[in-house]
Amino acid sequence: MPEKSKLLMKINDRVYVFAAWGVFLSLFHFIYHDFFPTARGTLGHDFGLALAGCTDGFIWFAKNGLFEVPWFTPSFCAGVPLFADPQSGYYSVPQWLSFIVDPLTAAYLTLLLFASLGYFGMYVLARRAFGLSLGWSIFAAALFFFNTFQPYRTILGEYGYHGLTLVPWLAWYLIRPADGVVHKVGFALLAGLIAAYWLQSGLPTLMVPGALGVGLVLLAYRLVQPWQRDLLARMMLAVAVSVVFSASKLMASLAFYGRFERTQYQLPGFADPWALIKTTLLALFWTSEAAARQAFASMVNVQWSVLPHEWAYGFTIAPLICLLAAFFLRRRDGAQGLRLTGARWPALAIVVLAFIPLVLMFYTPQFNTWLKQVPLIGATAWPMRWIVIYLAVLPLLFAMAAQYWTGNHWRFATASILILIGLQFVDLRLYYRDQPYNPGSLLAGYQRLAAGAAQAHRINFVGIKAATGNEGLYGSVDRNDVLVEGVSQAACYNPAFGYRLEKFPQGRLVLGDVMDEADGYLNIKNPACYVFPEENGCEPGDHFRVDQRAAAEAFVSYRPFPFAKSTKQRIADLVTMAGLAATTTFLLLVWPWLTWRRRRAVDR
Repeated sequence: MPEKSKLLMKINDRVYVFAAWGVFLSLFHFIYHDFFPTARGTLGHDFGLALAGCTDGFIWFAKNGLFEVPWFTPSFCAGVPLFADPQSGYYSVPQWLSFIVDPLTAAYLTLLLFASLGYFGMYVLARRAFGLSLGWSIFAAALFFFNTFQPYRTILGEYGYHGLTLVPWLAWYLIRPADGVVHKVGFALLAGLIAAYWLQSGLPTLMVPGALGVGLVLLAYRLVQPWQRDLLARMMLAVAVSVVFSASKLMASLAFYGRFERTQYQLPGFADPWALIKTTLLALFWTSEAAARQAFASMVNVQWSVLPHEWAYGFTIAPLICLLAAFFLRRRDGAQGLRLTGARWPALAIVVLAFIPLVLMFYTPQFNTWLKQVPLIGATAWPMRWIVIYLAVLPLLFAMAAQYWTGNHWRFATASILILIGLQFVDLRLYYRDQPYNPGSLLAGYQRLAAGAAQAHRINFVGIKAATGNEGLYGSVDRNDVLVEGVSQAACYNPAFGYRLEKFPQGRLVLGDVMDEADGYLNIKNPACYVFPEENGCEPGDHFRVDQRAAAEAFVSYRPFPFAKSTKQRIADLVTMAGLAATTTFLLLVWPWLTWRRRRAVDR
């Protein structure tokens, strides 16, 4: 094909892709905008943690700038680690957006941005890596774009999971064809940066499922194309980059969580295999509320209510309708628009990996006891979250099967997309419209801080915001909001210490002024003791001593204060700083320069 014709085809494809994205984004906004907030002015219950966390990060940024690491915060539980908390996301897009706009707007913009990134990533993967037609590539991208995992989680306030929409991009950078070592290294670095972002943005609990999701995509790719010879090298470099970029946070998080392991909760599951399969299928192809009802009737060993958003992985029934119709169309025309490599072991490996979430959700007393002893799995109370490993590979497999049976049938692909769009309006989303958190006081406080009050803001008291209803102290979803009033919530909402603060070392803490003295201690905790107790001569949960008043004053004023780090932490900090400098230099200077030199040489 002449180069001019290839260029015109490429431009034509991009017009369709961007036009489809514009339509999808408009519909997406139409569906989800009214949840931020709902008609009652409320938000999902976990916004009580997320909005307060972003406001806390804004105060730190306003006082210290971007380059001062927020090791600790006085806003919650009379002083806790921030950077060392694996679920904190100071270095994330929603947090940085909240430096410019209010945290609720930042959450919604994050939803739109990362849903769009997921759309384009899936399209590029399907079109350029898997070789699917334009129509089926857009279909795969639409399935990924409209999947309910990210929007429903964001509606509930759990937008720390937004980074999982980057799975297609991570996989693409691992398998993207590249000429020359420089490009291969550059793509591996980009893949590693995505993995590092997962950890920095507060996604520790789903790092392993996210990696398995990438693995499933790579196995699906092997069905249609041989792997690049440098795939293993790219993967190793990507892992190294992610570890280097995350070394500082990883070391601090291990030091903190190593003293507060969350293994006290029961691991729920299904004793009936059919109920397990039925619930998973409902979660993937119907509604999260329907899956939650089935789970409520079938799960055993349940300690906490497994609410609908824990089953939000839905593609709607559209891909199943498409697959069934494609199968019957195959009988008429016998078209094959996709060539397979003939390798059977990748398909077998996909099946084996696909069983992991089902195995983790299966319950027998003996098996459950063993699972509780497995690192990472034993610390979770929500094994159904491993279903995320399907979210990137299923759109690809559906589109591959449809093209294999029907060829480049763009009318059929368009009809499938229209069915998908139509089904977006079937789900009433009643659970998501009936949420309890009222963000009024927190957002008003943020506006005061953004208008200039942040510079003088200080935590003055340790207090408790009383529950407004019959939900009890720990059920009050807005209890962290008092930080904008200069109060550190004693009974804070911080999963690091357990859902009911079971492992929070209250010690000598009392309600009152943070500078009140008693037995040589102030009424504010020294958060360095949670992470580096030996180096600072204290125990986790200890308070600032009276002779540390200056450090305590800096702390409650959101300023850095002197504390000792472990030798391992200092080394990890240096590793991260060196990796940041080296990677930035390569991506912004070395790679563009070498690429320019190569193109110049070719032109000559």
